[in-house]
Amino acid sequence: MRWVTYRSSDGSERCGLVQGNKILGHTPGMTLLDVLRSGEGLEAAAALVTSNPAEIVDLAWADLLAPIPVPPSVRDFAAFERHVAGAAGGTISQVWYDEPIFHFSNPAAIRGPRDDVPVPAATTAWDYEVEVAAVIADDCSDLDPATAEDHIAGYVVYCDWSARDLFAREMGFVFGPSKSKDAATSLGPYLVTPDELEPHRSGKGYKLAMNGYVNGELYGGGGWDEIHWSFGELLAHASRDTTLRAGDIIASGPVGTGCILELAGRRDYLAPGDTVRVEVEQLGAVEARIVAKGDTRVPEMKISRSILIAAPAAAVFDVIADPHRHHHFDGSGTVAGTITGPARLTLGAEFSVSMVLFDVPYEVTNTVVEYEENRRIAWAHPGRHRWRYELEEAEGGTLVTETCDFTTSPQGERVAGSAWGRRDAEAIEKTLPRLKALVENGRLPGRP
Repeated sequence: MRWVTYRSSDGSERCGLVQGNKILGHTPGMTLLDVLRSGEGLEAAAALVTSNPAEIVDLAWADLLAPIPVPPSVRDFAAFERHVAGAAGGTISQVWYDEPIFHFSNPAAIRGPRDDVPVPAATTAWDYEVEVAAVIADDCSDLDPATAEDHIAGYVVYCDWSARDLFAREMGFVFGPSKSKDAATSLGPYLVTPDELEPHRSGKGYKLAMNGYVNGELYGGGGWDEIHWSFGELLAHASRDTTLRAGDIIASGPVGTGCILELAGRRDYLAPGDTVRVEVEQLGAVEARIVAKGDTRVPEMKISRSILIAAPAAAVFDVIADPHRHHHFDGSGTVAGTITGPARLTLGAEFSVSMVLFDVPYEVTNTVVEYEENRRIAWAHPGRHRWRYELEEAEGGTLVTETCDFTTSPQGERVAGSAWGRRDAEAIEKTLPRLKALVENGRLPGRP
């Protein structure tokens, strides 16, 4: 099962079960933490929302929050040997091999899978960490490593944002990290139950990739199966002489090369304007735009880019108005193909498109809401934002402007102001050159 926490159109926060491209919503105000604390378990909750969902929401444009927005506690271990060696210059203390070591993080600083992350004013070395975390299913104490994983409700992608310069100073005293790990932690997008991962079981973990990207470029990562301390061992240590609560977060620490710290000066630390994507195979990804502290800029509600295509407007329009060709020139990487739709779009026409988001395939049905032959066409997404193409005669051909218009969506300001808005801008910048090549040459670059 895959569970999410999201903000409904009525403003309430609630959990929901992901099925295909839909979220089957629980009752208003019922969170994942409430479900876990009830003792009924996720299986019973799944049966309830499957038979009688309070609402059904499109996953693609749901306002996703962290699966557990305010956990009772957060413990972050350092369970990957390659990371510990890389961060320590190759020398690892015997203490690390004797027992797993963790620090506490701030439960009040949890951010969702698409939320912006501000750089704290006191740091000039802001970093991400590629991690995975377990969510505790029930209250438990003094667990046995062999059976401790039975108390895991599911796993989430975990990004521990870290101020490396503050960390270096704080570690000079016996208390360990404090303000260097206090500002933000990103979780999500899903809580994935352990049975979903069991086919990938390998060693002490799972044969699943864990990677970090900055501005679309792979910086580093590794495999979950490289983990030195299993989650059973982490839970057993964390629960010794104390009680773990339902909803507690137990994080692995970064996979080897899963942070800029390990790249030894080969990469700059993060700065406002950067976009970071932390991805764990089968669990999805969190993606955050790095912003300056106190950044209150008004989001760009209409994201537009233009390109000159050396062809008549009618030739360009013919390609755009054929929904079965959209996946040929899409630059977002999310459009897999058209499932149903007419050979040529007109006002009011509907067409369904197969998509992939956070490793989950789904489909959306769009409706053409603006149409002027050879000049303008726009379709409304289920999220009620619009994708628009405008064509204008120009010297040397046709000036084509593509726009993602969030002004028509009730969630437009939040989505446009998140990493999603930047993703759409980048998608347009990649789409238009592909459209140009397809119209001018009849094919995409590098294809016969």
